[in-house]
Amino acid sequence: MNTLLICIQNESDTMAKLVDVLKQEQTALTQAPSLTLMDDINEITGRKNQLIATISQLSYLRKKELGRLGFKQADSTMPEWLQDQAQIDAWAHLVKHTRKANELNRVNGLLINKHLIRNQSILRVLYQRHNSSPAPALYGADGQSTTRHHAMRGFVA
Repeated sequence: MNTLLICIQNESDTMAKLVDVLKQEQTALTQAPSLTLMDDINEITGRKNQLIATISQLSYLRKKELGRLGFKQADSTMPEWLQDQAQIDAWAHLVKHTRKANELNRVNGLLINKHLIRNQSILRVLYQRHNSSPAPALYGADGQSTTRHHAMRGFVA
């Protein structure tokens, strides 16, 4: 039984699943924002985090197996520890999926940043209309939320 091959294949399969989840995240991030999409993005983020934890564990197991086989340098573009064509092919798939996941994650980060900037601009406009101060203060000098005080105006018990 080729334990190293199984380690690489498991890691590659999980990385391919991560690529699929990152594609789903990108699709959700490129659609118009809505509460339904936010629920979708939260669910996707949970799956993404679980896959990343699994990949981390699988990477650890692969490195442990390499250590058992006497190899110290576990990661490189074309490792010398690849023993046969099946391992070479599995490693190539892992590298391909890892690069794709990296690029998707980079683009998703840009999309998230774009949403963040847009939301901050919208909030700035809303606060300026509500209060003539140019930079809204969410917390007062006493450390308490100033939005709570504004929300309670006009209500008398």
